[in-house]
Amino acid sequence: MTRSKLLRALTVAGTIALSAVATTPAAHAAASACTHDWSGPQICIETSGQDGLPNPGTVTATWTNPPKSRQSATVYITTPGVSYSFKAKRSGSEIVGRTAPGLQGTGDLCVRFKGSSHKACVELIDRNGSF
Repeated sequence: MTRSKLLRALTVAGTIALSAVATTPAAHAAASACTHDWSGPQICIETSGQDGLPNPGTVTATWTNPPKSRQSATVYITTPGVSYSFKAKRSGSEIVGRTAPGLQGTGDLCVRFKGSSHKACVELIDRNGSF
């Protein structure tokens, strides 16, 4: 094989390898979502997980327009097969709470505040080892 053909073959192989890595989704990358009912409560969820790990990291739940009289609220978090609650406190004009649920499976991770029927969800897709 001549040098130019070898160089071309290596370039093509490297490009294919890079595109395969770039298109493989992470297990649980950082994500966020908010409700879109502008007339009702604005509820948001945010995760801080690192790419390639089956852990969403810290989950932050935010209620951006709670009643002025509310200083705290219970947050209900649901994951595939598990539900639990934690407390959130007022921070400026929002009520914010954080938790670290640990390892999660595939499915929706949702938050809802007591006193609101609105919920915000992010989809967790565990793709470790699927490459």
